[in-house]
Amino acid sequence: MRARLALFVVALACGLGAPSARRAAAEDGSCQKWTLDIACTTSTPRIVVGEEFTATVTATNLGSSELANVTLRLRGDQGAPCVSGPTAGVTVLVDKLGPGEKKELSARFRAETIGMARVLGSGRDSLGWASGSCACSVEVVGLMAIQTDMTDKALDGADRGIFKVGEEFLYVLHIANDGGTSATPDIEAVFSLPRELEFVSGSGDGTIKVTGSGQNAKSSPFVLGSPDQKAKITFRVKVLAVPPSQFVKARATVQTTGGVMLASDTESTTIR
Repeated sequence: MRARLALFVVALACGLGAPSARRAAAEDGSCQKWTLDIACTTSTPRIVVGEEFTATVTATNLGSSELANVTLRLRGDQGAPCVSGPTAGVTVLVDKLGPGEKKELSARFRAETIGMARVLGSGRDSLGWASGSCACSVEVVGLMAIQTDMTDKALDGADRGIFKVGEEFLYVLHIANDGGTSATPDIEAVFSLPRELEFVSGSGDGTIKVTGSGQNAKSSPFVLGSPDQKAKITFRVKVLAVPPSQFVKARATVQTTGGVMLASDTESTTIR
């Protein structure tokens, strides 16, 4: 009985399908093969809780026959809901997938809990003869302890605290990994000014670069090693006008490249 069933399945695989497919199989004496490979990747192996990441599932037809109506799915699992579509995940229907052809589906997910965030991918043709599934994950770490200190200084480094219209001065930001047991993820410093001040230029330790215009500036991404590596970033600004209260306040925020805030500091300056 078992042998007859196996022969029946092989006969189905070789005999069903379009007439042209049956003729091709008969001519070369081979059976058609339906094989769908499913693989999943993430945009990063490690993120901070609250950040978003991209997951991609790739379906590859490794068989000898064209697949019809292949359903490709991505869904979040273990604390990683989808944020670029329904929370249950995203789906795409591929009308035709020829031998050797590939199709990708990507979506954004948010890591909600510390540990491992997992995304599941799957693919299946309309007949159910070719299917597959996979899982990919990212490590989710907690918020790092970052210490910051920002001061205003004259261009010569003196602590003056009072500046005039047309004058340029510095905001100096010191950032430290505050006793962390591991290096930080990629972080950046974001600088915001009131309308009475204007960003001129900036610089940072090592390879840190600073770009900006008007009332905003930002550093390039950098990493602080454990337990207490430090970095200094300098923002040069120009006084455009005297505010009604003669006080202005600048703000520097240290955040992950995914936008999760780790620390914030402000500095008040007198303008006359």
